[in-house]
Amino acid sequence: MNPIMLETSQMLKGHPLLSEKENYKLKYISALEYFVQKYSADDPWAMQTLRLYIKKLLGSENNYEYSNFSLQHDIKSVLATKFRPFKFFSYRYCLIVDCIFICAYGDKEKGEQIFAELSSIYHKRYQKKIRQVFDSLYDSSISTDEIDQIQYLKTCWKENRAFVESKPIKVLVTANMSAGKSTLLNALIGKKVNKTQNDACTAKIHNIVNKPYEDGFCYELDNLLVLDADYNTLMEDSSDNHSSEITVGTFFRTVGRTSKRVWFIDTPGVNSSQDIEHRLLAEKTICNTDSDLLIYLLNGENIGTEDDRKHLLFILEHYHGNILFVVNKLDRFRKKEDSIEETLNAVVSDLTDIGFEAPNVVPVSSYAAYLAKMNIFAESLNEDEQDEYDRMLRKLKKPEYQLDAYYPDTVKTDIRIDSDDESHQLLLHSGLLHLENMIYNMR
Repeated sequence: MNPIMLETSQMLKGHPLLSEKENYKLKYISALEYFVQKYSADDPWAMQTLRLYIKKLLGSENNYEYSNFSLQHDIKSVLATKFRPFKFFSYRYCLIVDCIFICAYGDKEKGEQIFAELSSIYHKRYQKKIRQVFDSLYDSSISTDEIDQIQYLKTCWKENRAFVESKPIKVLVTANMSAGKSTLLNALIGKKVNKTQNDACTAKIHNIVNKPYEDGFCYELDNLLVLDADYNTLMEDSSDNHSSEITVGTFFRTVGRTSKRVWFIDTPGVNSSQDIEHRLLAEKTICNTDSDLLIYLLNGENIGTEDDRKHLLFILEHYHGNILFVVNKLDRFRKKEDSIEETLNAVVSDLTDIGFEAPNVVPVSSYAAYLAKMNIFAESLNEDEQDEYDRMLRKLKKPEYQLDAYYPDTVKTDIRIDSDDESHQLLLHSGLLHLENMIYNMR
């Protein structure tokens, strides 16, 4: 399977066939499966994407059973011209785009084979136009604007192409346990894709990659590929995965910015007392990964631990790229007992003493940001989360806890929040928008 497919959004949300009658959808899906079985039966992406088409178009896989499909005899009803008031139309061009997307998105040679077989069935009056459609899939300079039926599919195709052709921003994330690393990643992504717990998780590298637009699906490659991963799938690591990596592909929900190609490389907590493999894998990844940025997350409630000092010394010796030190959990400070400004200054001083030159230190409340995004994107909160959300709202309204104020002026000028909605204001004061700005502007 081509790994870039995990960064590719599906073309199903507004697919032209969604409003078609079920009898026709069955025939269309059978035609798709014919090509999948013939050209991509060993490709997990193709097989799993076909399953998504079945579930999305028919509502359930139980509503479909593939029988021997004859291209010569059965394709005619799929390609037939239909009549609706004031308009003749056909899905013949949609079929080309879907077949290539599922079976040969990044493989033009295979695409030519599929096209040759498909075009042999089409009437000669359509040969020129279907060639135009096919060529446009691999050459963005070729226009198909006059073919109304495929405009949604082509828009999706172009967004996917432009996205995966851009250079990714690769961000390593490292921390000791209990710093809130998983919560930070969930906040940055705007969805719960990582476990949030104090116990040590599986010693795996979690690669979390962005997609160009929201298609409603989370992908997970964890031994097996799942393109419609639910909460339980994302939270439970497969015992059959004997590699050191798990990859999740999903659209990152951000506020006020366009999607960029970003990879978060999440390393295990390095101070697990249960398994030294966690630290060794994290250190190996830090040494061997060509990244644009390393985020070192610190627990604001527990600054200056020996575990952090050991890991920071390792980072100082072995990582020579851009580092952003992020101090989390400052929302838990008590007004008369703790000072956010003094804590941030102390972190800068400690890092300088260790040997880091002019360390870049910024604050964030990962949990406040996560809860704010859940509200903004209409995700329900459980009772405990709602209580925390209400507490965060009250606390981060106070000027001393508005973490965005502690970011450099050069970052502040780029942040725009047009809404006075309390969730947007909480997100602003959590510091996450400013952190996202620093990440997304790495190049």
